[in-house]
Amino acid sequence: MRIAFPARWFVFGSRAAVCAAALAFSPVPALALDMMLDVRVAEATAGGDIPGAIAIIDASLAGETDPAIVEDLLRRRAVVYADAGRAKEAGEAWTRLAAEMAKRVEDMAPELIPIWEEAGAEFEKAGETGSAVDAYAKALAIVESAGLDPAVAEATRARLDSLAEHAPDGPVADQAIDALEAFADYRQDFADMAAGGVRDTTDPEKGYKEVEIYYATDRARSGSDLPGEFYGGQRGSQLELGTAVVSIPLSHRPGAIEAPSIWSFEFREDPQRHVVLAKVTPSPNEKVFAQMREQMAKSPGKEAFVFIHGFNVPFHEAAMRTAQMAYDMNFEGLPILYSWPSRGSVLSYIADTAVVNLSGRRLTLFLEDIVAKSGATRIHLIAHSMGNRALTDALELYALRNQGKPAAFDQVLFTAPDLDAGLFAEMVKTIRPTAQRITLYASNRDWALAVSRQLHGDSPRAGQGGNDILRLADVDSIDMTTIGEDMLAHSYYANNPSALTDILSLFWRDAPPEQRCGMSKSTTDKGAYWAYSPEPCDSAALLSTLSILRRGSVKNASEARSFLNSYILSPTIDADERSRLEQALGRLFGKS
Repeated sequence: MRIAFPARWFVFGSRAAVCAAALAFSPVPALALDMMLDVRVAEATAGGDIPGAIAIIDASLAGETDPAIVEDLLRRRAVVYADAGRAKEAGEAWTRLAAEMAKRVEDMAPELIPIWEEAGAEFEKAGETGSAVDAYAKALAIVESAGLDPAVAEATRARLDSLAEHAPDGPVADQAIDALEAFADYRQDFADMAAGGVRDTTDPEKGYKEVEIYYATDRARSGSDLPGEFYGGQRGSQLELGTAVVSIPLSHRPGAIEAPSIWSFEFREDPQRHVVLAKVTPSPNEKVFAQMREQMAKSPGKEAFVFIHGFNVPFHEAAMRTAQMAYDMNFEGLPILYSWPSRGSVLSYIADTAVVNLSGRRLTLFLEDIVAKSGATRIHLIAHSMGNRALTDALELYALRNQGKPAAFDQVLFTAPDLDAGLFAEMVKTIRPTAQRITLYASNRDWALAVSRQLHGDSPRAGQGGNDILRLADVDSIDMTTIGEDMLAHSYYANNPSALTDILSLFWRDAPPEQRCGMSKSTTDKGAYWAYSPEPCDSAALLSTLSILRRGSVKNASEARSFLNSYILSPTIDADERSRLEQALGRLFGKS
């Protein structure tokens, strides 16, 4: 039992990764998904046509094979019934979702706790006491099985206690009492072990390392104390700052977000094997900036990066991605997440577009505070997918308010930007003075961008690669298509270690494309751009080496070879291994 390191609501891979795996084997093309479904359901419910809304969902469910999309549809079905006040049907719908999720995560996975709590609440409203008791009991049993702090289920325990008190003698009351007694025993055991000074399992010797990140979000709190559920997909009234702790296993592979896998019969998070969001701590704004300044006072580089996630990304996944990038790049500065209220659902593309631009207004104020209050003197910005809409809006406003001032930001990376190509080109004209260098990462195999283009009348998107890639003055356009198709995740900027190597090269020495590994120039009648190929870069080995070179303030190939030979490579290293690293190092500096 892990007392000092409570598990979050665990994720079987990321939702995006599950979609990617399923789509790879599914006979149904990804683009068959109706991205307007949620809008049509909302229109039907607004008109009081609940059967019509359910029929729309059920029609899509009938032909869907992707487990993540099926779960999103079932969740939407439950919400329709709940919002309509049809409590019994809502409870049944939540129960159906729990059964579907259990097919991939097993029936005692913490991910099911909030689902059973929702089911119990709806059954209780409907007067279905037996079903409510069963749902609440299952939620408490999962808390016990996963070794979670019993405090996270106090509200559920109280509801079950109330039902037990008012239920007539019989099987229902007996089930409630049995569940309460078992939970009381567990709660006492948990308290006894905590009082006994159980060793904190975050000790790096245990096989993982903790990464603390800073965050700002305008998501509303969900009311849950589980780290993975702390923030939901609804918009909050104001920006909230804080810190989060993510554990990274020492066996971590660069670029990956290790998670429990049904294929290896892993059903719960283990920080020794998985990336885990362990803690979320909101704090007053000035306290957070004070923490940043304290960290910067000890950091010679005075550096920070701000990551703005994209469509279909819940808070916990964005936090883990931010920590993973910082860990893989051995980043010594401030890793900062800006998380806007994405619903974290494949069905919610339109809903996400409705909130992301307001978040851009809030992001611009946060960036001004980062510049003024963080203590960082080199600030990099990385936006992904729909998050680029927030960043472009924020930077355009920032530029207009700070005309004539030196560039506040070092590297600005627009990765797979999901916004109109023509609009992006016009906005960059205003944005350009805010950054030392602007890089556009694009791909012509990006699922979400293809869907977005269809939804926007076949208008080109700024993140599209290939021959249609944007060529703009003072912007380095990089076609990342060769990294491959990542379906719904469309996160090649971070889940491929070669892309991380390129990003770290930019952070390190502001190198133009011709002086970076894997870049080849392509010139067409529309202008020139750069194509990226990961093969020559040998990035799995080079990424960690590069981060060490960066710490050593190495600036050129000659210094790098000397540093490598003096401090990194053993004299007894295999000759082929030495040659491999030296060749990759040469390519890092744009040399053959």
